[in-house]
Amino acid sequence: MRYSTLLAVVASSVLVSARPIRPIRVRQSSTADEQTVFQFAQVLNQLESSFYSQAISQFQDSDFTAAGFSSSQMVTQILTQIQSDEDTHIQTLQAGLQVTGGTPLSCTFDFGSALQSVTSTLATARTVEFLGVSAFLGAAHLLPGDLVDSAGQILTVEARHSTLLNIFSGQGSVIPSPFDLPLTPQEVLGVAGGFISDPSSCNLGLTPTNTLTVTNQNITAGTLLTVNATGISGTDNLFCNMIQGGNATALNLPLASCTVPTGTNGPVALWITNSSTPLANDVTSRATDAQVAGPAIFFVDSSPEALPQLVRPSST
Repeated sequence: MRYSTLLAVVASSVLVSARPIRPIRVRQSSTADEQTVFQFAQVLNQLESSFYSQAISQFQDSDFTAAGFSSSQMVTQILTQIQSDEDTHIQTLQAGLQVTGGTPLSCTFDFGSALQSVTSTLATARTVEFLGVSAFLGAAHLLPGDLVDSAGQILTVEARHSTLLNIFSGQGSVIPSPFDLPLTPQEVLGVAGGFISDPSSCNLGLTPTNTLTVTNQNITAGTLLTVNATGISGTDNLFCNMIQGGNATALNLPLASCTVPTGTNGPVALWITNSSTPLANDVTSRATDAQVAGPAIFFVDSSPEALPQLVRPSST
């Protein structure tokens, strides 16, 4: 089996970041699944880079101070570094896609009210980074073993980004679970696809899941969740499924009594289904035919830690 080393990408990345970067190996021949993973990953990184670029230009130092941060420079430095990482990922993934015979998509995004304030921006970024980790985990089974190593080099960096956004929340756990949660590409697009402003020019050949919105604010243990999605007008014969990292299956409850259980902490993925059988925390066996909408991602910050409060002591 032959590999192509992406020297041009690595060289340009080194010039931009002044850091040595390990070349990512890709096949010169590939399956349709492998091309889909490369395409999906580079579009997701485009979304992340565009989001951070707009966020950095949107706010002044005083906005971060007003949002409760002990240092605005600390936040802007990290967000700038994260965007630089995403740009490097894009270059590498696009070059890898071209080597496998694919043509990279160039997408445009509209983040609307997500950029309304520093608080809404960082809350959205927290979800986006969680999705980045979940996306790589959920797509790993589509790659042969020799490419999992390359994908893992990006996954571990996305996980570091996710940890930093947990810190910036000011209220949550830095590492809320010893396990993460995999999502399929279709599920990730169901959450993030609404930010793509022109879907026709950014067609991944995937059908997103039905987008689900949790309408509650300030969700805590004991909150009765209310939701909105196309095709859902009541609660009869519908069930909510909540999965956290490390759970083998979802907590399945009637939608009318979809209450966040005691002990919940960190990110939660929520689906609405038409079956009382819990969804599996496994992308290869999760019952897609039972899914009516979702997932939606929300965070329950029930175990505040000292580090986030030190970084953002005046958060609300």
